Amino acid sequence: MKHSNLLTLFLPLLLSLLLLAPTTKAAMIQIDLGNAASGLIDGSTYALIPDILNAQAGQPAPFDAGIGSELFGDPANVNWQFNYGAIAESILSASFSFGIWDHDSAASGSQLDAFSLGGIDNTAALDVMFESGGGATDAQYSVYNFNLGAAFFADLADGNFSVDLDIGGTGLQTALFGGQVSETATNGYHLIYSSLSITFEDPSTPPSVPEPSTLLLIVLSLAGLKARIK
Repeated sequence: MKHSNLLTLFLPLLLSLLLLAPTTKAAMIQIDLGNAASGLIDGSTYALIPDILNAQAGQPAPFDAGIGSELFGDPANVNWQFNYGAIAESILSASFSFGIWDHDSAASGSQLDAFSLGGIDNTAALDVMFESGGGATDAQYSVYNFNLGAAFFADLADGNFSVDLDIGGTGLQTALFGGQVSETATNGYHLIYSSLSITFEDPSTPPSVPEPSTLLLIVLSLAGLKARIK
């Protein structure tokens, strides 16, 4: 079959597909717990505790105070929950993050006992993040990000998403005079914020179709192609 005949055959089909295949619209839920606008910078060191307490002022637990201590004992495990209402539509993507100060993963051993998202164990993944740079010095602020794949979608859809974090191990303490850093038998830290973002199909918005100008350009391009191959 000649190229011109192929073009004549498939041009109506192409235009029909463009008109009958609208683009799905998406909506997003964004929930922030704690102070997501603290101004603290990932990877930076904040040696003055008042800076951290100011960032936590007025926030809900566990984002309102220190958890555990380098001097007085390991922190208890903490839990926080996102509540946003059930999602009936198909979830397309999701992400999770949290900011933490002074978890001291540069100290010897592991500073993470357990970590789960929506009941799914993610201890190994977060431990790798901790040990590969986060908390590299005493009093460092670090942000950790997770892309939540399809394995999390069923739990996300019910409108409640829980996070469990258990930190322990040795810590780091900077001396008041001389600035010498030493290891401590216990560890403490401060949570600054946590965020959850979910993108899902939005049935309330009519699907979009290609703009008429876009269709016109396609038709003109095909017409030009047909003229060249005659």
